[in-house]
Amino acid sequence: MNLVGKILTVLILVMSLLWAAFAVAVYATHTNWKLVVDNPTPAAGKPEGLKQKLEKAKKHNEELQDRKTGLEEKLAEAKKAAEQARGKLASEYDVLQREHDQLQQRLAKLVQAERDAVAAMAATQKTLEALRQEVTVLRANIAQAQTDRDAHFDQVVKLTDELNQKVNQLKQAKARETTLAADHAKALEVLRKFGLSGEPELYADQPPDVEGIVLAVTGDGLVEISNGSDEGLLKGHKLHVYRVGGGRSVYVGRIEVVRTDADRAVCKIDPKYQKSPVQKGDRVASKIE
Repeated sequence: MNLVGKILTVLILVMSLLWAAFAVAVYATHTNWKLVVDNPTPAAGKPEGLKQKLEKAKKHNEELQDRKTGLEEKLAEAKKAAEQARGKLASEYDVLQREHDQLQQRLAKLVQAERDAVAAMAATQKTLEALRQEVTVLRANIAQAQTDRDAHFDQVVKLTDELNQKVNQLKQAKARETTLAADHAKALEVLRKFGLSGEPELYADQPPDVEGIVLAVTGDGLVEISNGSDEGLLKGHKLHVYRVGGGRSVYVGRIEVVRTDADRAVCKIDPKYQKSPVQKGDRVASKIE
């Protein structure tokens, strides 16, 4: 055998080994496509068939489709509800917008009213301040008027008292005038019976028939007696003073009237006829026996 034959033999051997290895590899990687496609009972190394997977996938797809349909229906309902809600919200928005506009108008009116009220309040405060000042002036005037009224009232009361006194004095004077008129008529009647004149100036130096007492003695020769002009005493009349004691009367002296009041008179002591000092309580008479 020549070299070429040997080479060919070796090549054939090598190729045979290669083809054997290839066949072993092919066999090792051989797949049972029927089980791959249809295997309802999967086991270790034998997964579930594609047919079963496809059926499960279809079933899952149908479920998903049903879910999709349900979701689409829910989505449609949600869209419808959202549309209704949007319409409702739009209506409410329109209502709220109108209310907002109305409130804005009311707010503008209230702001204007507040401004007017503030202006009116300011004017009222000015008027009130002016009225307060006027009230203060009026109170001062009233106080002065009350003071003047009280003064006038006191004056009226005083004048009323004086008027009442004058009225009483007038009544007393009228009563005394009546009494004196009656006494005068009686005196004239007595004078006519005794043949005497009714002219007082003819008897001016003769005192009326009076009796009294010495009320006071001064150190300048004057004495005050309890008889006055109401009893007919006049300035210049001369009276006698005597003192009663021990059951007898003692002549003291003579006095002359220098001033008269209604119920008393002031007399001066005549030293020519003075027998003893005149004392308070001595008796006074126009005639002595």
